[in-house]
Amino acid sequence: MYDILVSILTDKFQVQPGLVSPEATPTALGLDSLFVVELSLVLEGDPGLQISFDELAEASTLAEIAQLMHDRQDASV
Repeated sequence: MYDILVSILTDKFQVQPGLVSPEATPTALGLDSLFVVELSLVLEGDPGLQISFDELAEASTLAEIAQLMHDRQDASV
C-alpha cells in the first residue's frame, strides 16, 4: 500500500519523489487539509478504499496513511 500511496503523491499531487519517506508528514510535503479531502476521494476511486477525512487527518505520517489503506484493503476482502 505504501507504494500505491507514493505513486498517488508523486503522480496526482506532484510531490517530489525525493521528499517522500514513511516518516514524512503531509505538512512537511507541503500538503494541507485540502490534500486530505482530495486524497480521500482519490482512494475511493482508484484503489476503492473507504477512508474518512477524519481518519486521514489523524494520520501523522505517510506510514500511518499507508497502514490505514492496508487495513481497509484487508477489511474489504
